[in-house]
Amino acid sequence: MGMLMIKCPETGSAIPTGIEMDGERFRCSAVFFSRTYCRICAVTHEWFAKEAWVYESVLAKGKSGGGQSFGAGAA
Repeated sequence: MGMLMIKCPETGSAIPTGIEMDGERFRCSAVFFSRTYCRICAVTHEWFAKEAWVYESVLAKGKSGGGQSFGAGAA
């Protein structure tokens, strides 16, 4: 299970949407539109699913090693 992330259009930082989902389920989901409040710039951002990605840390997948960085791009 991972966190659905978007990129803040103001700062370029990755921000969590508060939606937990696994990568496979996200890839199979219907196209949707949502809004997420950004604590970094104090604005509610509107976004489409194609702009989001699932962040799943390596440790959350049960593997040893470091975590995966919050990078922009679809999973």
